[in-house]
Amino acid sequence: MIHEDYKQLTAYARYDGIYLAIIWAASFACLLGIEALPVLAQFSFLLILSTPFFVAYRLKIFREEGRKGVISFRRSLFYCLRVFFNAAIIFSFLQWLYMRFLDNGKLLMMFSNIYSSAEGKKTLTAMGFSYNQFMAILPDVLQPYSIASSTFITAVLFGAICSLLIAGVMSKNVKRQ
Repeated sequence: MIHEDYKQLTAYARYDGIYLAIIWAASFACLLGIEALPVLAQFSFLLILSTPFFVAYRLKIFREEGRKGVISFRRSLFYCLRVFFNAAIIFSFLQWLYMRFLDNGKLLMMFSNIYSSAEGKKTLTAMGFSYNQFMAILPDVLQPYSIASSTFITAVLFGAICSLLIAGVMSKNVKRQ
């Protein structure tokens, strides 16, 4: 890959990573609003479910506009990995900012309310935890750095798996006539 091709790919991937991070942030915001409006759970799920389709769509735009309709599997894979990596960095930073400065225990209260019900306690028992054990470790798990780092790692791993599939489907070595 020559330098100009690399610059073009990184520019497209940078912007598309920002767009993907916005989708993930909207999904996280829907997740936080579940207590006020339970229907937001479906919106959050749909936004996360749309992730591979969004990246495939953006790869198609890059392939058609930036690469004149032809892109190899390797370049497609590199593009998708960059998009997911950029989105993961931005989203985990936004999530850290939220948890550090805005949350003030809201997420902890959501988990507490969910698992204090009879069904929640049954779920915890099935996983081998008591409610008191769970509530004792939950504040440590919900620290801003813990949430952000685990989100980053999960997003990168999810992105790597999706990138293989997306690149395999969306790569095109021959231009259609």
